[in-house]
Amino acid sequence: MQVIVIGCGKVGSSLARELIAYGHEVVIVENDKELMKNAADLDCMKINGVPIDKDILKSAGIEGADALCAATPEDNMNLMTAQVAKEIFGVKKVVARIFNPSNKELFEEFGINTICSTTLSVNAMIRALSKEDDLTDDIVFGTDVVYSRIPLEPEHFGTEIIEISRKMQKHIAGFIRDGRFTVSLPTMRVQKGDVLVILSTHNRIRGNEK
Repeated sequence: MQVIVIGCGKVGSSLARELIAYGHEVVIVENDKELMKNAADLDCMKINGVPIDKDILKSAGIEGADALCAATPEDNMNLMTAQVAKEIFGVKKVVARIFNPSNKELFEEFGINTICSTTLSVNAMIRALSKEDDLTDDIVFGTDVVYSRIPLEPEHFGTEIIEISRKMQKHIAGFIRDGRFTVSLPTMRVQKGDVLVILSTHNRIRGNEK
C-alpha cells in the first residue's frame, strides 16, 4: 500500500517507521526541515513543503496513493490536508490526527476518520482505573470498542448466555474455555472455568463505573 504521511514529528515519524516495517511504500511530507530529521534513518521518500500545496502533494504521488495520514500537531492543517486528499485527489483512505476532541464532529462532517490523542489518553486512564480486568481496545468504524475478560461467577454455571447478558446488562461477545475463544450464541450455556468476553464502548464503561 502506498501511504503519504503528513508531518514528521514524533507521531508522524513513528507512524512512517511502522508502516515501512510492515512493507508499505511511504512518502513523508513535512514543512519543517528540523522535524524531517526525525526520519533521517528511514528508507523512504521525504518531501519538504507545505502539505496543502497541490503541487507538493502531486510530487508525493498523491494521485496514486492508497492512503493519507495527516499527523501534524495542528488540527486545522490536518483538516485542510485531509480535505484536499479526499475531495480533490479522491484518496480512499484518509485519517487525521486531532488534539481537540470538539473538532471530531467537524472532521466527521467531511467524512474524515480521526484519531484524537487527547481522547485516547483520557480513555486509557479510565481503563486503568476500571474495576474490570484485562481490558483491550480497538477502533471499529470510528468507534473505540473495549473488550474485557471477566471470570464466570458460580451463580452463572450452566446458564444460557442470553440470561447472563440480561442480568449483567452487558453484551457478551463470547467466552474463553480451555484457552480458546468461542463466539457466543444466545442459547449457549457456560460452565465452571469459563471466562466471559464483554464488548462495550468507553462511554458505557464510564457509565457502569459511576
